[in-house]
Amino acid sequence: MIKKWRDGLSPLNEFSEEQSESLNEVIIKINSFEQSRSGNYPVWQFTRPEVIEFYGLLKKAHSSFGGRDTDVLPIDADIPRKFEGNQLIKSLEANAELLKVTDHVETLLMRVRSILSDTRMKSIASDSNIELHEWLENYIGDNKASNGSVTVIDLSLVPADIIHVLTAVIARITLESLQRYRKLNDGKTLPTVLVMEEAHTFVKRYKDDNEYHGSAEVCCKVFEKIAREGRKFGLGMVLSSQRPSELSPTVLSQCNSFLLHRISNERDQELVHKLVPDNLRGLLRDLPGLPSRNAFLLGWASELPVLVEMNHLPEGHRPKSNDPDYWDVWTGKNSKGEEIQRDVDWKQITDDWQQLVNNVENDDY
Repeated sequence: MIKKWRDGLSPLNEFSEEQSESLNEVIIKINSFEQSRSGNYPVWQFTRPEVIEFYGLLKKAHSSFGGRDTDVLPIDADIPRKFEGNQLIKSLEANAELLKVTDHVETLLMRVRSILSDTRMKSIASDSNIELHEWLENYIGDNKASNGSVTVIDLSLVPADIIHVLTAVIARITLESLQRYRKLNDGKTLPTVLVMEEAHTFVKRYKDDNEYHGSAEVCCKVFEKIAREGRKFGLGMVLSSQRPSELSPTVLSQCNSFLLHRISNERDQELVHKLVPDNLRGLLRDLPGLPSRNAFLLGWASELPVLVEMNHLPEGHRPKSNDPDYWDVWTGKNSKGEEIQRDVDWKQITDDWQQLVNNVENDDY
């Protein structure tokens, strides 16, 4: 690779004296490497002082052309170091040219440019004013939970084709931050729990034999890793889903407690029956007819499956998940005989809708 660099380096007339001098120093050093390793079977191995000296020359040349340390992508792609999208494209193009595979990466570059130009991806694919430690303070919690112990991330209006990317990024950052917390605190963990509503959207079962894995499969793999390894780093998960049969078997196998509400789908019932011993499956026959706020608790949280009743929440604390009142609206009267009417102002709705688009463009989810 160093020899290929040497072949592509040559000072031009339009370069300044400082630029030409720094570039010549790099070329001379590469030539000295080759001369000291001449022979039939040259071994291109370098000592630490040689590497440090060569790195210094490259850094000097890079700086003379107006470059900054932050312009260079990190050697480890997993390091969460801030960089702009155009730097990623330049890096891909430079590596492709160096390896002489430019013709084979055009489709890849086109897809990368398409993703970076998508305004919906701007919050995670472009430069942001927020620093990584600020994001962790806001979403995982500040010291002593001074900004609250619960963080709610509402992704309900995020487009379906990018929600898996956003969720995977959030989950991965959370896991790796807790891993490093344990590393720097003598093995002590920071207990954290991820609670996912409609979990089958993010932890959806996929086929291992597929040659191509889309964003949904990649997202599921992140949560599978959390399910397998998260506990020792203090990260737990709570999955809430009405379709347990669509969840990843890997994640389900790591769940140790289950709270089963009314289940009417046969496939879901079959899966649930596998969670309990044969002599206790009779208790689950009542699952299709369980009343609201009732559930079976089983697993580590209870030695034997038991029927429990959820606390009654005040109306202001309940989720907005009541059944639609079709008949009342269509007939114009409710169960008490009172007249009801639903006014529709589509202008108000479209104004709010279009304002949401503007917010997304401004990284304002």
